[in-house]
Amino acid sequence: MKSKPGNRFQALTDHIEAMIAGGQYPAGSRIPPLRELCEKFKLSRGTAARGLEFLQTQGILELRRGSGAYVRRVNGVDAGQLGRRIAVFSEHIDIKESYCAHIILGIQRQAAATGTTINLHLRKYGMTTYEVLDQAARAADALLLVGHYDIFLDRLPRIRPGVGIDMLHSYGFASVIGLDPLHCAELAEGFFLARHISKVKVIGFPIPLYTHRAETFARLWRARGCVENYLPIMKFRADFATPEVYAGIIREMQDPDCGYLFVSGTECNRTQLEYQRQTGRILSQERCMLAIDGKSLLIPEYLPVNTITPDYTEIGELALSECLRRIENPGARPRRILVSGTLVEMEPETVPPTRQTLHANSTLSIIQENAL
Repeated sequence: MKSKPGNRFQALTDHIEAMIAGGQYPAGSRIPPLRELCEKFKLSRGTAARGLEFLQTQGILELRRGSGAYVRRVNGVDAGQLGRRIAVFSEHIDIKESYCAHIILGIQRQAAATGTTINLHLRKYGMTTYEVLDQAARAADALLLVGHYDIFLDRLPRIRPGVGIDMLHSYGFASVIGLDPLHCAELAEGFFLARHISKVKVIGFPIPLYTHRAETFARLWRARGCVENYLPIMKFRADFATPEVYAGIIREMQDPDCGYLFVSGTECNRTQLEYQRQTGRILSQERCMLAIDGKSLLIPEYLPVNTITPDYTEIGELALSECLRRIENPGARPRRILVSGTLVEMEPETVPPTRQTLHANSTLSIIQENAL
C-alpha cells in the first residue's frame, strides 16, 4: 500500500521500491545505509527511519538491528521464481463489443502458454487512478494497460514493470506496443495516390497517439509536394461525442475530390453514423475515406470503410511476452514495439469487408531506449 500523501519520506520509499522493481536492489541485498539515505533525500534520521519502517510493514524490507535494511525474500526465494501474475487494465467495460476483446484474447492465449495468471480489470478511464494502479501492482508482477491511459494519467507505479498498448507516452518507464505510424502513413499515401488524390484532410481527436499518426502522415504527404490539411476538430471535453461535433466534421467533408484520413476508427464511425442519420446514406461510399486501426472489421455495429489494421490478437500476445521479459530481466530497458498494419479495402458497391481477426504476417520494429 502506498504511503499516505504528505508523508515526508514519500520520495525515499518511492525510490527504494523503484530500485527494487528495476533490479538495482535484488532480493536479499542490503540497501544503502540510513546516513546515506538521509543525505540523498535531505531527511532527518528519524524521518528516514520511519520510511524504512513503513516499507518493512509492507513486507518489502527487513530491518536487522545493527546490520541495516535488506530486501525481503518471499518464502526464501526471489520473487521472480514465483508464479507470474499480470494485472491487465482495459478501458472498455463491455469487452465483447470492442476491439479490446481481440487483444485480451491474445493476452489470454500467451498466458495459457506460459503458465501466467491474468487479473483483468475492466474500468473506465476516469475510474483508473494512480492509486488504483498502485494497489493492483502490489498484487501482481507487472501492469499491462490496454488503451489511451497516457491522456488520463501523468505517471505509473514504478514498483512493477509496465507495458501499454495504444499509448504513445511511456512515462519514461513502460514499454509501449501499437501500430507503426510510419508504415500506416506509407500505406495511406499509396491508397490516396492510387486514386489520384492530391489533397487530404486528416481528422482526429487530438490525443497523443492520434496526433502522432496525423503528423507522421502529414510529413510524408508534404514531402511529395501534395496539399494537406490537418483538422484536429475533436476537442477534449466531456461532451465531445455529440451529434453537433460530428455534423461539423461532415461539413468539412464536402469536397468529393479530397481524401479524408481518420486517425481513429471510432471517430470515423461516429461521423458515418451521423451522416447516415441525416441522409440515410453511407458516407464512405460518397467520399474517398480511410481509417486507421481496423475497428470496422471487428465491431459488428461499425459501418464499412477502407481501413488499415493490425492483428490485435498478435498485439496481445506480444504485450504479454514483453511483460514477462521485463519480469524475468529486472532492470531491462523499456521498448517501443511497432507492428505493421494491413490495408483492407471495401468491396465495390457497399459490400463491407469480412469481419475477422486478420493474421497479416506483421513486421515488427522494436526500439529499445534508455527512456521512452
